[in-house]
Amino acid sequence: MKFDKETIVGLIFCLILMLAWPSISEYMGWTPPREQAAAETTVQTEETAAAPAAAETAEKRSEISAPAAVPADLPAATIRAAEKIPTAAADKKFRNGTLELTVSAVDGAISNIRFLKYMHNDLSGEIAIDSRLFALNIPKSHTADAAALTEREDQLETVRTITLPQGKLLLKQQFSLKDDYIINCRYTLTNTGTSPLILNDMVVCGGSIAPWHTLTGDKLRTMSHRLDLLTADGSYEDVDADEDDEDYLFNKPPQVRWAAVSNKYFCSILKSDSGKDFRLWQEDPRPEVADAKGKKFNILTIGAALPECKLLPGESESFEFSTYTGPKSADALAEFVPSGEKVLHLAWGPLNYLARLLMWILNMLYALCHSYGVSIIILTLLVRTAFYPLTAKGNESMQKMRKVQPLFKELKEKYGDNPQLLNQKMTELYRKEGINPFAGCLPILLQIPIFFALYAMLDNAVALRHVSFLWAKNLAAADTVFSIPLGFTLPLININVIPVNPLVLMMTVLMVIQQRMTPMSMDPAQKKMMAMMPVIMLVFLYDLPSGLTLYWTISNLFSIIQLWLQNKRNRALAAAADGQSK
Repeated sequence: MKFDKETIVGLIFCLILMLAWPSISEYMGWTPPREQAAAETTVQTEETAAAPAAAETAEKRSEISAPAAVPADLPAATIRAAEKIPTAAADKKFRNGTLELTVSAVDGAISNIRFLKYMHNDLSGEIAIDSRLFALNIPKSHTADAAALTEREDQLETVRTITLPQGKLLLKQQFSLKDDYIINCRYTLTNTGTSPLILNDMVVCGGSIAPWHTLTGDKLRTMSHRLDLLTADGSYEDVDADEDDEDYLFNKPPQVRWAAVSNKYFCSILKSDSGKDFRLWQEDPRPEVADAKGKKFNILTIGAALPECKLLPGESESFEFSTYTGPKSADALAEFVPSGEKVLHLAWGPLNYLARLLMWILNMLYALCHSYGVSIIILTLLVRTAFYPLTAKGNESMQKMRKVQPLFKELKEKYGDNPQLLNQKMTELYRKEGINPFAGCLPILLQIPIFFALYAMLDNAVALRHVSFLWAKNLAAADTVFSIPLGFTLPLININVIPVNPLVLMMTVLMVIQQRMTPMSMDPAQKKMMAMMPVIMLVFLYDLPSGLTLYWTISNLFSIIQLWLQNKRNRALAAAADGQSK
């Protein structure tokens, strides 16, 4: 590579762009702010916002306590429970090996879910989400006693008496944890009054979820936040959280077999344990949450709008709902509900099926070697080995193209003023030398879908989060080993350190070596552009998660070894041919 003036200017520009890229991404909103900004915001929130937070909590409890007159024709999508809590009671917690649930004595719902195996980005504690999971919203309720919470073996039971205009209702809820992330709630409604009760527009809250980075402080290159559902007629639908209300909220809520809300790594799926379909309920207006930079995002909430319930004095009715609330695992989701694996959202269109296949292979490899780093390496080698014959033919075709390049120049000089005749002569030359001009491009074109599917799979694999390999502490983040202080802060881009990420640097060096070994027939301008590609890739992929850079590094190393073996074979064949000709 010749370091002329244009090349040097290009390198300087790429270096500046590499340093500025994190700030540019944050400014444009492509990635959440850096951990330092998040930490500063957290400190400020703790120091200055304690009183407003307490006031907001008191206000919310006041809203729940105050009686409210709810019109009879109010849509289920706008229902809010209006219950008066005359006495205070203590919340209770219960857990299994993966979840810790806090059941509220205020409304008998699961107010907090803590995931015991998943930590915040800075490892400061387990991830937790606030929720009103399994709250039963009953319109026109005037008062409600505090819930009496009782532990019974592997269950937690809450009992409340709710006063309605027609009489009194005894509500019993029995919570249980099944199979890691499956939460079940059984409701029993009993008419304890002397008059019949007609209950309309009741809603079972089925869970809510916010964007992943607002919960954990992770830095994400891609963000997924969606509503999914399987309708009663078996059709699958999904809606992005960024859609406007008229596109996100259903004008006529459908009957569904199940509904789910999900972010990049986690989801909450609601289903009826009776196997009956239910009418989807969506919270309107959607609540919001702000990230460390103050940018607001929607919180997605789902539920089940129940049919009318009539209870005579002393009569009872029971029903059950379950949720899978936890990490997105294809096997777990497919086992919980039909077509549940679609909630993964690894990639778009047909690539999604390919990405799911690659994730399945990765998990199978992990079950054998118990290391995700080693599993990524083996998966990379399997993919590259499968493409070895095709890549070898492409390399041979490019080698032939380079050899006949002088003949091409002669043809252009001789027939340059007659394009039709020139194309005819070049076609004859291709046929004579046995060259397929598209053979060099075909392997690359066929590998592009594989690469994008692998990228999507590794980028969305929650199993790689906080998993170390070699010097990388987190395969879902860049493998920064240390940072070089600049001693000053660069203006505009606000950078005072340069992180050192070995894997992406190794990847770039191997790209340069591979490029020099690859036979190419290009004009000087094209060669200069190709020579700049590794630098450009370094700039845009410098903070790539180490699981992805590990794949790319091993893939480049495989290509170099393949080229070396082919070149060695070609030299041996050429030497043998020369010996025979003599």
